[in-house]
Amino acid sequence: MRNLVKLWILASVACVAGGWVLSAFQQLGGPGYLVFCGLAAIGIAFWWHQLPKTAPTGGHRPRLRAVMSKLRRRFRRPLPLMFALTAAFAALGGAIYSPNNYDHLTYRFPRMLHWWSQSGWHWIGTPVPAMNRSGADFEWLMMPSLVLLQSDRLFFLINISAFLLMPGLLFTTFVAAGVSKRVAWSWMWLLPLGFCFVMEAGSVGNDLMPVIFVLAAIDFSFQARLTASVVDLRFASLAAGLATGVKAANLPLLLPIACAAWPAWRLVRRGVVLNALTILLTLLVSFLPMALLNQHFAGHWAGDPHNLEQMTVQRPLSGIIGNTLQLTEQTLLPPIFPNAHSVSTRLWNLFPEHFRAALQRDFPKLSWRMNELPQEESAGVGLGLAIMAAAAIAVALLPSRRRPASPKPPAGWSGLAIGAAAWIALLVYMMKIGAEATGRLVAAYYPLLLLPVLLHPAQQALVRRGWWRSLALLAGVAALMALALTPSRPLWPAQSLLEAAGRKFPQSQQLARARTVYFVYGHRGDLFAGIRAHLPASASVVGFIGDCDDPESSLWRPYGSRRIVDLTGQERFQPPDLSWVVVKNSILGNQPDSFGRWLNQTGGSLDDQEEVIELVNAGPEKWSLVHFPHPPDPPAKPFR
Repeated sequence: MRNLVKLWILASVACVAGGWVLSAFQQLGGPGYLVFCGLAAIGIAFWWHQLPKTAPTGGHRPRLRAVMSKLRRRFRRPLPLMFALTAAFAALGGAIYSPNNYDHLTYRFPRMLHWWSQSGWHWIGTPVPAMNRSGADFEWLMMPSLVLLQSDRLFFLINISAFLLMPGLLFTTFVAAGVSKRVAWSWMWLLPLGFCFVMEAGSVGNDLMPVIFVLAAIDFSFQARLTASVVDLRFASLAAGLATGVKAANLPLLLPIACAAWPAWRLVRRGVVLNALTILLTLLVSFLPMALLNQHFAGHWAGDPHNLEQMTVQRPLSGIIGNTLQLTEQTLLPPIFPNAHSVSTRLWNLFPEHFRAALQRDFPKLSWRMNELPQEESAGVGLGLAIMAAAAIAVALLPSRRRPASPKPPAGWSGLAIGAAAWIALLVYMMKIGAEATGRLVAAYYPLLLLPVLLHPAQQALVRRGWWRSLALLAGVAALMALALTPSRPLWPAQSLLEAAGRKFPQSQQLARARTVYFVYGHRGDLFAGIRAHLPASASVVGFIGDCDDPESSLWRPYGSRRIVDLTGQERFQPPDLSWVVVKNSILGNQPDSFGRWLNQTGGSLDDQEEVIELVNAGPEKWSLVHFPHPPDPPAKPFR
């Protein structure tokens, strides 16, 4: 299993390093990727060929039969079977539906299209700050598929592959840290059933992938200590860099990773040249390139020197309180929660008014809004897994009549130190970051936060309890329900059945909201399909006037033949130097005649107007396709 993880790390490093290197030479396109991917594949294949062969006597056929027999025995057991069903549900949803993750559509996918159109990374003129400042590693992982296939339909394979690696990595990491094998075996299947993991397994969210890299960094650090292998230490370094390169929110996790790797630091004296190359690659695939670019273009390593996005908490205590409340609310969500909004409003009103006002002042992005169904944009581990963790904590804290056994080697106190460091890292996150989705943003923290609890000897008796196993199965059923019902990728004919129910019960507000939610998510992946249908094929460059939450990615289709130019920050009443512009009417003013006055002053003519629902709470908004009397654009040319 570790060799597969190493292969995954090497492939990820190749994609990320390839993106930066091709950008440096302005060769980010099909030919550049064919050459780079070919060289990377040859190098990885050579490395794989050099691995020691462990096939048993009798050839590959007996080995295949043995593997299949082992898999059948394993997945007849309830927890592995539940994980297998969850993975199948997630993969099916990813295969059926195009990506519709909101962050992906608003800034992560558009930035990829902008980079591709200009043959390399560049600072984009846009009102969406995250399109420039955020970590780029996950985008570099998706880029080869986009450029070579000109499609986004295979992006989900990245996360589903990471999800399949998660149980094995959890087991080896927990055991290396001192957790008993029986306890590690139970939690290796249980922890991946958290909503924040299963909801992204078939999606393009970038919170699941760092979990694999953090676990790999810890696991290979332990392996380096046990085997005195500098190669394992190199892989730990690369995995740590990738974890931060995907999301800067994982930077505090370098503390527990350092705790795991520190006892093996003397190994860096071996193979100085390769170690130096590993350090350079680690820095290249980490958040460091983006930090340097942010410093150069924005004047701050995080890209927001004046905190205009209000993501940085100014008062640490407010950050701790706000993130704790938000994390609690997003963690305790059941798979189905009718009247969630009214319940969350009542709970919020239980707090004193002056407390709420002060907290919202210091934590502007605080989100206290429960949803009827878990959503990948905000879900934590979910109620089922929270109950399991609470039971484990209670067993560890409650006094026992039996004298507990001591934790077993080889970890000694290392597991406790890593767990304590993870809690310190979470505290640092809470003190500094004030985002609205704490539940999923700290996904990579969860396995290490559990370590101190799982190390307690009482856990070995707990996982044998019948009631505990029943709760574990209920947690798995909750994860399957969340996957099947999610509006992002429903595995049931949601819209047709809800339409039929709406005709039978026309007065039901809950049914009306459900129809709207599923309709919005069902069309979010191609939001501007109606407007795009009126664009001529010759419109190779199209202007876009919207705000920071509007997903422009739909207008880039067909990918590789059209470029979108953001005109939001330009003079509003200056005629654009483009033939076609897509504009959000409300951007031009709230008066009924604001759009008409803009057309008269700029000399444009309305070609099409559509009502588009981006967010359920925002409702329908008018978007217009405007034509300006310029010479026609040259025929569309595909990107390189």
